[in-house]
Amino acid sequence: MAELTQELMLELLTKMHEHIDTLDASLVEIRSEMHCMSDTMTSMQQEIHSIYGVLGRHEGRLERIEKRLVLRELAEAQTRF
Repeated sequence: MAELTQELMLELLTKMHEHIDTLDASLVEIRSEMHCMSDTMTSMQQEIHSIYGVLGRHEGRLERIEKRLVLRELAEAQTRF
């Protein structure tokens, strides 16, 4: 009976070892995917920062255009009178 128990324990430990190896491989894969996601998020953050820069420049240009239009409208209104 003791041999059967030792054989059973050995089999259970072997299966547990295989299962742990599978979990380790899955964990490595998950870490790799998380690293890729982190890199992607960093790239997205840089792109968003770049877009904000472009929008800021366009906002400045639009403000200058609006000022010129207002000045032109004022000049045209003064020439009428």
